[in-house]
Amino acid sequence: MWEDPQISEAAPRFGFLTHDPGSNAPHPRLHAAFETWIRAPNVDGIALRREISIESVRDAIGHVGIADVLPDGTFRYRLFGSSLVAALGYDATGWLTSALRPPAYAEMVTTQYRAVIAARRPLLHEIRTSRHDMKDIRYFRLTAPLTLGSGRIDQLWMTVAMIGSFGKEVFMPEDRAFLSLED
Repeated sequence: MWEDPQISEAAPRFGFLTHDPGSNAPHPRLHAAFETWIRAPNVDGIALRREISIESVRDAIGHVGIADVLPDGTFRYRLFGSSLVAALGYDATGWLTSALRPPAYAEMVTTQYRAVIAARRPLLHEIRTSRHDMKDIRYFRLTAPLTLGSGRIDQLWMTVAMIGSFGKEVFMPEDRAFLSLED
């Protein structure tokens, strides 16, 4: 079921679906990231961060993020890839997810990350956004839990693909980010 927070007409609108990443990731990068997580040595079912080579995932550089899971249950971005910056219109490196803009997007992302923590496995989210002055945008984010060694989820690894209507990846021009600090 699509979850669709209500937002003012001028602000972007968001909806999302959660998919099982093992069944059929819609992009080779997402599939490769899932397979990398599955094959990595783990503690209590959570992949060890030191065993994950983001560089080994074909075409992943720029399309990944790493968020630290803080003791209070919040998330802070340690890495925010250049393609994510281009799509959102801002670099969130060092930010809490609660600082993402607009607030409805921050709330959605935080909810999705908490779902990964609760599931203790990767989840694939299909996110759709629309705004009055742009075409609808759809992207997929595989979010996988990582441990630094104790089996506790210490970080989340995100791999993103923006998929167009014909199943091919699209890239956001620098001047057309679907979000921005002004939203």
